Amino acid sequence: MEGLSRIWQWLCAPAAGKKDQHYSTSPYVNEEKCIACGKCIEVCPVGAAFLLGDVSRIEPNICISCGQCMESCPANAIDIDWEHDIPKFLECLTEYVYGDVKGKKDRVGYINFLLRITSDCDCVPWRDAPIVPDVGILASNDPVALDQASYDLVNKQKGLVNSSLHSNHEKGADKFRVVWPMVDGTHQLRYREKIGLGSRDYKLVEI
Repeated sequence: MEGLSRIWQWLCAPAAGKKDQHYSTSPYVNEEKCIACGKCIEVCPVGAAFLLGDVSRIEPNICISCGQCMESCPANAIDIDWEHDIPKFLECLTEYVYGDVKGKKDRVGYINFLLRITSDCDCVPWRDAPIVPDVGILASNDPVALDQASYDLVNKQKGLVNSSLHSNHEKGADKFRVVWPMVDGTHQLRYREKIGLGSRDYKLVEI
């Protein structure tokens, strides 16, 4: 769950900043799956994808990690190193947020709308079915506490059937690790607390 950092990325990060945040997620081609259709070459905005014989290649020194090749590949032959790349990516997002609010924490408030919660990132061009019922609206002057509370409240909900949530429907089960088993959403929360962006401790006051 990327919550605050995703919002900050879109509102406060210029194109160059977004590129810096994604630098650690360079995609690679699974040669056994590649069908050499050339779709990745067509969509790559910087010419990093090319054919070498009957297999696509992606030049990491040119790639800007936009992910368009992954989305367009009909054979699902393009992927990233989820174990090593994603934790660094989440840390980059967090550092970018911290750099923007540093020195003005007392003048910034945060609001999370836990409504129509779906499994995919907000950068995808489609709308999916919610995985849990609407929770409500949360607010805090501590962004880390806010996202930790949001994470916990979502997991306390009973999961909705006929959604991308194929298991862990019971209350208290981790909904996020089911839909994204290779991504630990709490890694970003721990890193935020480590660099001083806020605290994971919170007191929930309902109104």
